[in-house]
Amino acid sequence: MQFTGPALSDYIESYVPPTLFRLSDAADVAALTELEQSGAIAARHDMLTLQLENLAKIRTPERGRMGDRDDVFEQLVGGRPRDEIGVWVFYPWSGKLVHILDEPEFVQVRTAANRNKLTSQEQRALAGKTIGILGLSVGNAVALTVAAERSVGGIKLADFDELDLSNLNRLRANVSDLGVNKAVLAARQIAELDPYLQVEVFHEGIDDLNVDAFFDAGRAVDILVEECDMPWIKILSREHARQRGIPVLMEASDRGMLDIERFDLEPQRPLLHGLVGDLTTEELATMDRDGQLAAMATIVGVDDISDRTAVSVVEMDATLTTWPQLASEVNHGGAVVATVARAILLGHDVPSGRRHVELPYGIGRTPHESLSPASVPEPEAAVGQLPEDIRAILELAMRSPSGGNTQQWRFAVCGRVIDVVHMPERSITHRLFDGRETVRRVVLGAVTESIVVGARARGLTVEVEYDPEGPDSLVYTRVTVGESGPEATAAEVALGAALSNRYSERTREAGRALTDSEVSALHEAVAAYSARLWLSGDEEVKHVYGEGTAVGNRLRTLVAEMHTETFDEFYFRSDEPDREDGVPLENLGILLPERIALRILSRPTVAKFLHERGEGAGLLEYTRTWAAGASAVGAITAAGDTRRDFVEAGRAVQRMWLAATALGVGVHPTTSLMFEAEMLSVPEGEVFTAEERAEIDTRMAEFRKVLVADTDAPLAIVFRAVAGPLTPDLVPAPRRPLALHLDIRTATTESA
Repeated sequence: MQFTGPALSDYIESYVPPTLFRLSDAADVAALTELEQSGAIAARHDMLTLQLENLAKIRTPERGRMGDRDDVFEQLVGGRPRDEIGVWVFYPWSGKLVHILDEPEFVQVRTAANRNKLTSQEQRALAGKTIGILGLSVGNAVALTVAAERSVGGIKLADFDELDLSNLNRLRANVSDLGVNKAVLAARQIAELDPYLQVEVFHEGIDDLNVDAFFDAGRAVDILVEECDMPWIKILSREHARQRGIPVLMEASDRGMLDIERFDLEPQRPLLHGLVGDLTTEELATMDRDGQLAAMATIVGVDDISDRTAVSVVEMDATLTTWPQLASEVNHGGAVVATVARAILLGHDVPSGRRHVELPYGIGRTPHESLSPASVPEPEAAVGQLPEDIRAILELAMRSPSGGNTQQWRFAVCGRVIDVVHMPERSITHRLFDGRETVRRVVLGAVTESIVVGARARGLTVEVEYDPEGPDSLVYTRVTVGESGPEATAAEVALGAALSNRYSERTREAGRALTDSEVSALHEAVAAYSARLWLSGDEEVKHVYGEGTAVGNRLRTLVAEMHTETFDEFYFRSDEPDREDGVPLENLGILLPERIALRILSRPTVAKFLHERGEGAGLLEYTRTWAAGASAVGAITAAGDTRRDFVEAGRAVQRMWLAATALGVGVHPTTSLMFEAEMLSVPEGEVFTAEERAEIDTRMAEFRKVLVADTDAPLAIVFRAVAGPLTPDLVPAPRRPLALHLDIRTATTESA
């Protein structure tokens, strides 16, 4: 490719390469004399004799390592004055003047130990190649390793950043180098190792204005090593590499993650293996800091990074200000990349892909063992045996809300009588939160109300009996659906339609204030039940609610025992597309940085590390955003502590939620703090430290004081209401088939 852009000198002004003087040349003698008289030369270093002895040994290997070579040495000197042999190299940044062999002899000696790792033919082929390196922190290790091996003849370096003290935990430099541009520093280090290597420096990094010059001006790049920490530069550089058919390497200095993209062999290959989808350089360049971090975590592979690095992603800009790296991992990465780059340049079979070249005893990651119910076949009932209207009603009832979408109910149907039965095995992910059985009671009440609403929307009579087989039975309610009844009212039809439209409104957008008629309608929805609705749009209430909910969510995510429950309940649909329960994290209405944080937090080791250090406070900032944008904060309290009280409260919850849906008002349950407060009175609360117990107690007391001030009635649910922006899930939360929740009985079975 012919480069026609700005001259290379436009981009390399800050790097002054060493000057070579040959004292056999009168002009060079004069120039060196003038330099010496100026006082610029701080020190001379002349070890040419040692280099000549090395050269003599290398050229006569047959004489053995200890053989005499005086004759060979004299032939090499050829009667010339020693000062006129080879060149004198002046390094302007240090003031040192060093005497070395001429380039052919220098290269021969310096690469002698490469044989037979590299043949002479391979070394000559590599001398015609150029490597481009973006990012000279990790890239420094790559550059110096490649230069040491001389596995290329030219090196292009780009970085706009300067060396600071915190870089010295992994970057080979001196305190006297602080403040030096990292690309310039690497160029100087390479020149001090081998002044004959051709090095080009882009001290301002690369951007869309100079990227063509980086690839094409001077020596054209044959292979790119990308080690920068700006996502848009990662994409920009790959776009240009792909256009030119140039392979790209990246090493993350974490678990030996090596990324290879063979655009030379696969010109249509998706950038970064498609990890960033359709994100453009323009979108990435304008992202805020959180977006940039999330994009970086996505690029390096959030599921495969080490636990310690995962913790650091979460804590960036909270307790950390820089991406963590260790010298051992950085230097390991430099060796790996240099090895792979050499193999590609020599035409070896190196496929595209991502792999881990881990160090023994390195900082790895701990797999998460799910405690979700085992996926074993369950008996399916013949749904077709149900009366058509009963089947339709129960299909809608399967859409009922349940803690963590556990769907912890079974329908035992005999004719038109439906027993709503608790399935204990479906409550496994809520065993801590459900220490006082509030979850199951409210859930069984909600699904009962779904049956009632579905029947009335069809104009059928319906009767509900609580605890038909006693308060200790698994049967919570018995619902009898008539074959006919009074015609459904418009309101009943609207509630029935809401059964299929109801969802959790998790939008980040701020809602408008509820109207008086909407508030009245929501209160009216629960008026027939013993439960009571509390609702407020007051800013203080929202603030107290937001702070308390943030505390509840943080503890739920970090406390070890609760962490297991949380991440058996919440999961990524992309990881488990066939799952029929739980809550897909994609449905939480959170942004990319928060999704990345939650993916990282799903690791028990990461959560434990943050919990022990009292960190992770900024993890769930979106909780405060939810609170600030709420139209109102609400709660429903039960009339008492009995099972029936909570089941009836569950019916009120579902009736209120359906009424809100019919009005176009979203409802979003946020119950972590509520259930954690419940846990304090049962053995399950022992999972918290004394400080955490005190904070939970304080936060819940503050919440009750501002919203539920005149009663000590137990809470059945806490939620936020959002009027205005409606963002139903693009993909509804999954549900299990009705057949797995159905037990069809006959009168004979019942009597038996």
